Amino acid sequence: MMNFSNEVCKEMKHRYSLVGVLAFFFLLFAPVASFAAIDTIAVDVGISVFKTIPIGIVPFEEKGSIDWVEEQPHKILTRDANLSGRFDVVASQKFDLAKFSREHADYYMTGKVENAGAGKLRVQCFLYVSKTKTLRLGESYTIPQKDLRRAVHEFFDKATLVVCGERGVASTKLAYVSKIDGVKQVVVSDYDGFHRSQVTRDSTISMMPVWKRGNKGLVYVNFKTHRPRLYEKNFGGTERPLFTQFDQTYSPAVNPVTGELLFSSTVDGKTDLYVGNTETGKARKFAYLKSNQTSPAWSPRAAEVLFTSDRGGSPQIFVMGSDGSDLRRVTFMGRYNERASWSPEGDRIVYTSMDNGKMNIYTCALDGSDIVQLTNNAGNNEHPTWSPDGKLIAFSSNRSGTYQIYIMRKDGANVTRITNSGENTAPTWSFFNEEINTKKEGNK
Repeated sequence: MMNFSNEVCKEMKHRYSLVGVLAFFFLLFAPVASFAAIDTIAVDVGISVFKTIPIGIVPFEEKGSIDWVEEQPHKILTRDANLSGRFDVVASQKFDLAKFSREHADYYMTGKVENAGAGKLRVQCFLYVSKTKTLRLGESYTIPQKDLRRAVHEFFDKATLVVCGERGVASTKLAYVSKIDGVKQVVVSDYDGFHRSQVTRDSTISMMPVWKRGNKGLVYVNFKTHRPRLYEKNFGGTERPLFTQFDQTYSPAVNPVTGELLFSSTVDGKTDLYVGNTETGKARKFAYLKSNQTSPAWSPRAAEVLFTSDRGGSPQIFVMGSDGSDLRRVTFMGRYNERASWSPEGDRIVYTSMDNGKMNIYTCALDGSDIVQLTNNAGNNEHPTWSPDGKLIAFSSNRSGTYQIYIMRKDGANVTRITNSGENTAPTWSFFNEEINTKKEGNK
């Protein structure tokens, strides 16, 4: 039988002894010894099987004295390029056509930065064709220095669109759970872990954050009533409970088209999926199945739903239509598979599976074929979430001793830790946002 979260189970058993709270953990893990071996393709996390594009990066020309609070712009660009899953950086202290040509870097990025006074910077960012030094993209920003990273992220995403024909994700964000003063709270940061801000400030556990449609806020679970219940909080607004007609609600998933919320609720010992309108508070049962269902995830166009069920005797991934029809099983290899997430392209899923007592991350096609193991021999790896461009996967892992947030390419390569203190779990990636976060002075 399954449990929707082993980590939360351990935490809650430690903090609460109320029978009602423990009743929430409606299913138990199967013994580790009974798990079958998983027949998969294992990927060396140090080697990428996808082709990347060499791109040159040259330090910005600096005018006037600048006391750097943030990293210098070229260092931010370098981090964005290395994390993107699209580029290999060709670093050069100055424009070097011979080097760029030798490394096949057809484009390079650089710029100018000067002190604009009153704590502001004037930043110009350029994307050039290496061979001809033709300007392909120029952006100019006059910003407080604290917004430098966001401005450079924005430029990098636009440069990615020029070079690759697809926008980048440097301007997106992650929400995740962070233990602060001994209590798990929901926080938000830039996708690379910088500029973290705390969303919840409760004395009880908050967990399972998901982004509202349009990135206007978050939906998450809190135990302030000694039961797991869903709450909603818009950024800059106040928190409010959702679907209070249910005793227990958790595992939220936001419909990317309508904004409706799919969630799990346990009633009389059985867990089912429900779908509800957060504005009206009305909700209905999503599917009438004999098995327990949890951890739902909508497809990119909300036509289908992934979820975890114990209908086969152990936790496995299933999919069905948005109307509850066409139920079919996705995972067959392994005795414990959970927490599936759909790729933005809609052609693959990522999920967590238990191997020999350790949690690892896999991807597979929608029919369960082409299984690829992305993590191996590196602690427990859980809560995978796709970047909105489908090139990256964020996840939490205790490979360093404590749980931290990592990003890797969709093939498991280039694993990069983005949090460095405390304990951080359960990342969820924001949607693409059309709004510009930094005020632009004008385009070149």
